[in-house]
Amino acid sequence: MKLAALTIALVTALTLITGCSIETNNEEKLPIYMVKNEDGFSFKLDIPEGVNGLVVQSLPAPHDGNIVAHLVRRITDEPDGKRFQLDVIIVQPDKQRYKNYSVADVIVKDDYSVDSIARAYGFNSQDKLVLVRPKERADRKESVQYDVISLNVHTGKIKTIAADAVPDVSPSFFAKGWMNQTGQLYLNSYSDGRLWSVDTGNGEVRSIKGEFNHEWPLYLLTPSPNGDLLWHEEKDDHFSMYGQDGKLLKVIPHTLGYHSYPAFEWSPDSRYSALAFTLSDNPDNILGGEDAYIIAPEMVAIYNQNGDFKWEVQAKPKEGLTNVDWNGWLSEEGEGVISWYRLDHTEEGAAPRKTDLQYALADVAAGTLKDLHPAKRVEDLKSPVPVVNRIAQLLLIDREAGLYWSPAAEQVNTSIKLLSKPGDPKLIWATRDYTLGETIITRYNPADHSTVTNVFKELLGEEHQLINDTMVADNLNYRRIH
Repeated sequence: MKLAALTIALVTALTLITGCSIETNNEEKLPIYMVKNEDGFSFKLDIPEGVNGLVVQSLPAPHDGNIVAHLVRRITDEPDGKRFQLDVIIVQPDKQRYKNYSVADVIVKDDYSVDSIARAYGFNSQDKLVLVRPKERADRKESVQYDVISLNVHTGKIKTIAADAVPDVSPSFFAKGWMNQTGQLYLNSYSDGRLWSVDTGNGEVRSIKGEFNHEWPLYLLTPSPNGDLLWHEEKDDHFSMYGQDGKLLKVIPHTLGYHSYPAFEWSPDSRYSALAFTLSDNPDNILGGEDAYIIAPEMVAIYNQNGDFKWEVQAKPKEGLTNVDWNGWLSEEGEGVISWYRLDHTEEGAAPRKTDLQYALADVAAGTLKDLHPAKRVEDLKSPVPVVNRIAQLLLIDREAGLYWSPAAEQVNTSIKLLSKPGDPKLIWATRDYTLGETIITRYNPADHSTVTNVFKELLGEEHQLINDTMVADNLNYRRIH
């Protein structure tokens, strides 16, 4: 009893000092058990019939491959509404251990709106996971309130960073939120475009002036990788760049034809952004897509971090190369890769194919291009550097030798995803073969040109990711790789 009283006294004192509240979770509220198998281990959720339950996020802790947080959401029909539950499963893959923490358990009326914001947004320290948690209103009205909290992944303690941080926006919902490198969390309502920032260090909540709205089913706000800048596609046909405080930095006119989606592709260092678009609304440049067109651009424009126009690259119609793609950025140096091609429309009923491809290394800062030539094998690249793009499609270049290589040209009916990070000493990628129904993980060491593969006789989920260079995690399934 004395120990319990001391704990309560300490928590009360901390609340008075910091203005934050701390709770301790009861573990094992979500029925879960671990199953070991030949190539790793998995976690099974015992979800009863009639309960909509699934893993909605998997987040490895930064700089620590031995901690992965999985967010599980359950929704159950109840007489007075929907029971909305959130649990966090913390996995230590190297030790094959796990902990289960309950985060939220609340009755809601509009589960879609709640589900759009009640998520994890990253780590504001090595062991603190930041989440938005729904709760019942203090006045017992039907709508919900939202707290920004942190969860200690080792102890399960929950700290309230900002109580009632944002209002209930139902029947609308929230767009994608993000947290920048300094721990500022941004939350954005979808239809009316309100934007809030929450300082996850001191709990300060600010409403940012402006209308950052979206049009169903698209997201029209694109934050930079560091989270400090954002491009927004406005309703009156122009793009606006804003700073993290909502200050308008630049307005540029809309493109002449169709543009890629999302419209801007930021460089990894947030110094530049690329906008690819067509010069007219000619449907011949549409490759597919429903909600947003997949296009074959005719021009790429580059903008700097102030929103100022920096450089442009156009197609070469006089040479028969009618279209141009921005293939992605290098991890630094302000460089990217451009490719020119023509579209082959000869196969009736099929999407046009890109032919006669030519690649170049684009130095955005200098405004210059250097021709790249295809390598027959990845081993031909002495210093392979991965190109960073939003679809994680594998493309490697050798700056000095002026070479590029991509396995996509050699394989059909596959998707290839880079799993390792730029700068890692070894390159690891996954090939999902839809014809064979299998996934191949390839580890390539440029130092000695050695290659090791693992073949899994199933298609791993699209969101599978590399864990500590020794495993791939597909939701709650962990598989060892050589």
